[in-house]
Amino acid sequence: MTDPRNLAPSGPLLPDASSRPPDVAVIQLRLPTFVRKNPHVWFAQVEAVFDLHRVTSETTQFRHLLCNLPPEVANEVADVIGAPLNDAPYQRLKQSILDRTTASESARLRHLT
Repeated sequence: MTDPRNLAPSGPLLPDASSRPPDVAVIQLRLPTFVRKNPHVWFAQVEAVFDLHRVTSETTQFRHLLCNLPPEVANEVADVIGAPLNDAPYQRLKQSILDRTTASESARLRHLT
């Protein structure tokens, strides 16, 4: 009779997850809640999460960002969300969010006085 231990394949059945390119791996990550008061800090946190999870593809970053935007912010940038993806979709969406949610310098000064 053959020993069943001798029937096992000699190598791994599935490729090692660490050998897959970063934007092919399935990644579930949690982004922080959007902070309208200071979106620059929020983007710093988001980009730290991307760095930790090695999310380098602009398209993947765009999709993660889109899935985590509050509805009211998504509505403010609906034209960018609905536009065809360009070479830098994440940067385009990020800049649009910052432009539309950050108070102007004069508005900030008025608020301080």
